[in-house]
Amino acid sequence: MPTALCSAILERALPQNTTFAGARSYGIEASPVGEAIAQYSAIVLGATGNVGGRIVQLLIKNPLCKKMVVVTRRKTDAFADPKVSEVVVNMDRLEEEVAPHAQGVDVALAAFGVGKGSAKIPEEEVRKIEIAYPQAFCRAAKAGGARVCGVMTAAGADPEAGMKYAKIIGEKEKAVESVKFDFLGLYRPAVILGNSNTPGVLGYVLPLLQWAVPSKYHSIHKNDLARAMVAQSEQAFLAIAQGNAPKEPTVKILEYKEMDPFFVKGESDEP
Repeated sequence: MPTALCSAILERALPQNTTFAGARSYGIEASPVGEAIAQYSAIVLGATGNVGGRIVQLLIKNPLCKKMVVVTRRKTDAFADPKVSEVVVNMDRLEEEVAPHAQGVDVALAAFGVGKGSAKIPEEEVRKIEIAYPQAFCRAAKAGGARVCGVMTAAGADPEAGMKYAKIIGEKEKAVESVKFDFLGLYRPAVILGNSNTPGVLGYVLPLLQWAVPSKYHSIHKNDLARAMVAQSEQAFLAIAQGNAPKEPTVKILEYKEMDPFFVKGESDEP
């Protein structure tokens, strides 16, 4: 492909300021001659869930991810790839038990939470799952060297909200912000489609109603959400590796319209 045409395609297809190396996370193999491509290691919490499982699949296929640690509550043997190591932990001792395995990681991704089942679980337990565990994971990752973190929260997150779940998720965001990564992405999906907990019929109905609701409440497929978390985190890591990142810690909230540029056509059609 001619260089000028390739550049034009990249300019239209990728989010602003994406590097040529970062383009590889979008399935585009292109980089200027002489540009060093930085690889990274990742650690993932929630890898056995719908979104977390897709994150792991994306990272396995991504040549920029050289190795990955997945943190689980029970042994699964679900990740048969040489770049993946699985660590089983006692969640109530998560920070302590993850710490030795987090040494040298660059990117931490947490797609972990209660979600739809929060109304059936005591509030104390919801707070452990949504706030204490993700914060402990983030602390262990930061202590191990991670400079970039992505955390799945939820649309409407607000520590001052009147609705209990929105308030707890808002407190979750504040808890992980306190860890002070160089870059923290907070991903706020509304209804997640393709999720085992979401009725399949909603995958047909909700997209037809997008025009009638604010964009931040648009439904999002689990594969698109996972793609956004991986691609934005990779873009942030590459900016840091190339010395192009802000000197102060950055927190970026990504609702539907901020995640949309990272979607890949056909991605949500895959399992």
